[in-house]
Order: sequence, then structure tokens, then C-alpha cells
Amino acid sequence: MISPREALLARLRARMFDVLVIGGGIVGAGIARDAAMRGLSVALVEQGDFGGGTSSKTSKLIHGGLRYLEHGHLRLVFESLRERGILRAIAPGVVHPLSLLLPIYAGDRRPVWKIRAGLWLYDRLAWGWNIRPHSLLSARRAAALEPGLRLDGLRAAGLYADCQMDDARLCLANVLQALSLGAACANYVRVRALLKTGQRVCGGAVEDLLTGRAFDVQARAVVNAAGPWADAVRHLSVAGAPARLAPTKGIHLVLPRLARQALFVQGHTDARMLFILPWGDHSLVGTTEGPVRGPLDALAADAEEVGYLLDGVNRVLPGLHLDADDVIATFAGARPLLAFTGAATGASREHAIEVDRWGLVSVMGGKFTTYRRMAQEAVDLLVARLRVKADRCLTDQVSLLEAMGAASPALWQELTRAVDPEALSRLLVRYGVGALSILRLIDREPSLAQPLCPHHDYLEAELAHAITQEFACTVTDVLARRTRIAWSSCQGLDALSTVTGLFQRYAGAAGAPVEHQVEAYRQFLARGLAFRSSSVPAPAAVA
Repeated sequence: MISPREALLARLRARMFDVLVIGGGIVGAGIARDAAMRGLSVALVEQGDFGGGTSSKTSKLIHGGLRYLEHGHLRLVFESLRERGILRAIAPGVVHPLSLLLPIYAGDRRPVWKIRAGLWLYDRLAWGWNIRPHSLLSARRAAALEPGLRLDGLRAAGLYADCQMDDARLCLANVLQALSLGAACANYVRVRALLKTGQRVCGGAVEDLLTGRAFDVQARAVVNAAGPWADAVRHLSVAGAPARLAPTKGIHLVLPRLARQALFVQGHTDARMLFILPWGDHSLVGTTEGPVRGPLDALAADAEEVGYLLDGVNRVLPGLHLDADDVIATFAGARPLLAFTGAATGASREHAIEVDRWGLVSVMGGKFTTYRRMAQEAVDLLVARLRVKADRCLTDQVSLLEAMGAASPALWQELTRAVDPEALSRLLVRYGVGALSILRLIDREPSLAQPLCPHHDYLEAELAHAITQEFACTVTDVLARRTRIAWSSCQGLDALSTVTGLFQRYAGAAGAPVEHQVEAYRQFLARGLAFRSSSVPAPAAVA
């Protein structure tokens, strides 16, 4: 029996598409969703997993960018706050409000008056999309909210709201909706060359990295949405084209839960701000910004970067006495920033959409938060260039995860019989209507209702669903992106035998060999802790 992925690959080979999207990160996924919603035929190929690059290595925030105000980027903040409101509305299970406490100490680069003014302006720019007004708290009230705060020199604290999200699942939600609308989207398919006819690009010569098979994807238009790899794709069209990107590296730490509140704190050695965020049972700390050294797919945190973040946490939460041994995991990604003359921290978060002499459309730069708007602009351009009559953009109105509120009473009975109410609630938040698929798996195989291991609340059925319905091709796809198991205390190592058994049972020949997957996953985890040694493991070919 042909697998869903094989069926998609057959579709990619068999027809001419209106649009070929290169890149399955958040921008490429957003373009595929938008174009498919407007009635265009869409192909998307991603060289790794969907969202496996920069799009799964963010601070997990949908935010306006409070720190951009001091650089005068009012339009960017305004647009980001508007998009924050839209994403809250269309993806409520994945994007949710988060209160952040911003402590202000004597001697900070940003004194109380500046923070007060910034928060006031942030509220004004949010306009009708504001979550709640900010507050300026006394030192005493701030300490009551977060007892671990350093009291020495504490002058006040701002309290404001932004949104937290699951970046990998938000990216996947865009891909899945594009697929439901007829798009053909495939992960682990790399573009080796661009096809050209006359004076224009007309598709891509691609390779399925899981099988080694090569084939062509034909399209009337090609969009380069490859994130930090965008310049490499541009060079497939015009060799030697000047670089448009100046990627920067950012890292995050996963630590045991550190604080009651989400914290946004001022760095003590430079002008950067640091996030200390709740993330399940853990805390996420980030981020840094520095030059990219080495291959984009082999980035890892180094000891200096880890020390910088730990010092920032210890400055405001001194009772923790954190050191490198407390770090559970790290991840590093490359921001696809537009080339800009100046310090890295002043690099542009704006985006650009350009068309080269062969007609390759490149979407570059930008922020995760504004991906939907970037996609809308790109598809507007594609519609004009293709000279087709297309529906108007509705991506700001159509839900990304269909809610279960309209389910019939009989359906609700079916759901509540399959699992206990607490597990049902988690599944509905994570998957929306997709929870039905998981519950029906459990109905057929009740043993899948058991937790994968004691360190988290994921069920075996969720992994089976990821393999059969969400195009997870490797152990790393499942544990690091379809779920957060890679960031739990056991990092999934205690459940590897169960995970590999599920792959052998449900993936068949569709995924990479299981023994290779396990080794690739161990290397993936080792890169996250490589700062403890002098050698950084190179990434496996498929991880």
C-alpha cells in the first residue's frame, strides 16, 4: 500500500503547478497555505523536515517586539502587533497570551522612565489588538509576583502581555491546511537545480533525500522561501548574485523551571534583552545574537554563549546559582536577516520580496510573527505575475486549527469514551479537530492510550498520529518537532525502544532506516550539549 508521502511525491512528478515553493519553514508554509486558499495549484518542497530549520528554533513568542521601539522601528512593531492579534484569533490552541515581567534595576541601560514610555507606546501601537494594558509595579509588588528576583537595586518592574506559541506546530498547521486544500507538500526533498525555459524559471530538479530518487517539479512560477538558505537558492538562478542576507546565530537554553513568571530582563554586559520563559515543566532562556560560523545546518551553542545567558539569569535570580550542569539542552538557529551595515543587534527585521531576471521570486528577512503578512504580499505578487483570477486573501480569517466546539453530541461521546477528560483537553488544545484521528487510533488500539514514558504527558497514539498523518519521517521529527519530548528531562531516551517500535509498525519503508534515525537523534541531542566539550558533532544527513 502506497504511503501518504509517496502519493504526494507522485503528484509532484505528475503535473504542472501554478507555484513551486522552495522551503517548508514558516514563510514557505504560509505561502503554500495562502496560495492554495486562493485557488492556485501549489507544490512545496523542503530539504529537511517542515519547520526543521530556523522556524523551530525561535523564542516561541508571537510578539510585537518591544525592544525594536528604541531603534525607531514603529511600523514593524505596529505590523507585528496586528499579526499577533490575527494569529491569536486563527490559532488559539497554538498561540496564547503570556504575561511578562520586566524588572528595572538601578544602573540599567534602560531606566524606569524609558521602560514606562516604551510600554505606553507598545499599548498605543497595539490599538484594537491589545491583550491587556501594561502596568508599572513597585519593587515590592514585583517581588511578590516573583519572589526569586534580586531585590538589591530593584526600582520597579513593567508588566505587559504578548503571546507564546509552539513554533514547529504552527508551521506544521500551515502545511497541513495547504495539503487539505490540494497542495502537494513534501519534506526531505532538496532542489538541486532550477529548471529554465526561454527567459524564466519553470520548476526545480529535485532529489528525495530518503530514497535518492531524482525527478523534476514543473511550475509556472517559483518562490524562494528558504530562510537563511535563500541566497543559496538565488545562486541556482543567477550564479554569483550578490548576497542579500546577513544571517545571525541565536541560541536558547532549556533549563528546569526557574521562575513563576515569564521574565524579560536587561543584559548586564551589553544592550541585549533576555527572555526567561515558562515552557511546559521547564524554562526557556534566550537569546544571543552573533555571527554565523560554519554550515547553517550545524549550528550549536558554544560555552561563551551559554555562560552569557546563565550570567543573565543569575543576575536577576541570584538564588539559583546556575551553572552549565543545570542545562538540559540547547538549540541554535540562524536568523535570515537582510544584509545591513552596522552592529548585529541593529540588523534589520524588515523583509524584502525580489524578482530576479529569470523570474525567481525570493522572500527574505522578516520575523516569525509577520510570516502571514509576508506570505500575503508574496502571493499577491504571484497572482499578478501569473495573470490569473484568484480569490482574495482570507488567511487572516480562516482558522488554522478547526475548533471542536461544533462537534455533535454523539461525536463528543465518542471522544470522551476514548481517553480521560484531562488527556482529551490536552489533545484538543494541541490538535483541534485533528484530535479525532488520535482518538480513533486509540479506539482501534486501546494500548496506544498509554503515556510514552513517565517524564511527559504524550500518548503513544500521538506518535502514531505524527507518523501516519503529519509526515514525520524520523525519530527527530517526532521527538523534537511534532512533540516537545526532546526537551523533557529524559529527552526521549527512556522511550527510544517504544518510539522505534512505533516507527517500524506505522512507517514501514516510508521513513529512513530506524537504526540510522536513532543514531541521528543521539547526535542531535549531543550537539545541544556540545558546549561542554571542545568538539561539536556534525549533523547527520537526515535528523
